[in-house]
Amino acid sequence: MYEEMTYEKILDDMLDRVDDNLDKREGSIIYDALAPVAYSLARMFFELQHYADLIFPDTSAGEYLDRFAAAFNMKRKEAVRAVKTGCFNIPVPQGSRFSTIGDEAVIYVVTKESGMEGEQYIYELECETAGQIGNRYIGKLLPVNYMNGLGSAELKGIVSEGTDQESDEDFRKRLFDKIRRPSTSGNANDYYNWAMECAGVGAVKVFPLSGGPGTVKVVIADENKTSAGSELIHRVSDYIEGLRPIGADVTIVSAVEKNVDIFAKVKLTKSTNLGTAQMNFQDMVGEYLKDNAFSISYLSPARIGNLLMEVSGVEDYIDLRINGNTGNMEIAEEEIAVVGTVRLEVM
Repeated sequence: MYEEMTYEKILDDMLDRVDDNLDKREGSIIYDALAPVAYSLARMFFELQHYADLIFPDTSAGEYLDRFAAAFNMKRKEAVRAVKTGCFNIPVPQGSRFSTIGDEAVIYVVTKESGMEGEQYIYELECETAGQIGNRYIGKLLPVNYMNGLGSAELKGIVSEGTDQESDEDFRKRLFDKIRRPSTSGNANDYYNWAMECAGVGAVKVFPLSGGPGTVKVVIADENKTSAGSELIHRVSDYIEGLRPIGADVTIVSAVEKNVDIFAKVKLTKSTNLGTAQMNFQDMVGEYLKDNAFSISYLSPARIGNLLMEVSGVEDYIDLRINGNTGNMEIAEEEIAVVGTVRLEVM
């Protein structure tokens, strides 16, 4: 709409209105007086150009998307801190802080005692930084403050996963889902929207009357579109329990992962590296499976072949197999497909 209203054009238009008998060269009094005004006007037109993008949900972002969603009683999912298991050779007080080792060091705080394993004292530690960053580290810990008698401190498995703040794209998709799936009196859309409101949930499938009248089964996957852990299942169950209609019998279960192993022989351009092509293809298949979690009942060689042909440097392929077969791979109602082994060979 205002693409042509640049600083240069506005300044030129303003200078054209000044008598040519006056000095309008760069550095002159007239030029220096008009240039800041032209800059301010150009900035205003730039903001007007992008204002419409901010007020419509399909292009909105950040706080503007949050404000639009608030009209539908929706909030962005906040980041959640990871909780992990820690092993120590001595008892440590709650509130003790420990740092990971490495370039991406994060701090964990002791929150709960969990007993002993052999001669090791077991505790739960919460990451001070919210998000998935708290899930990654396994290994030795260093105390932030000196602790007498501490000989070993090690961070181990996850008690509850940390999750990142919901991105604009994920929040936008959830907003459109809620608008397109009207909720009324505990219908299937209600259970879908309630489950998706929980931090850490990335996909949901609802089965009304799964066990007869008054029963509902909700199958969930985590934000990475893989099977949900027990802590996430309990979180969703507790949340829905406070919202469901009286008398409804609700069961929350995790999706069952189904590995997708792919093999194919490919013809590559001379400048294409096989390893790079294979890695790019694996990433594309992974994104396709995530985007279509719970929405596809089978995976066809034709669709996977189309993805393979979209990989830069791939000219052709033969002998494409999914889990060793040349036909469709069926995906059950409660299953979610995840990338397994992807192997390409040169024709």
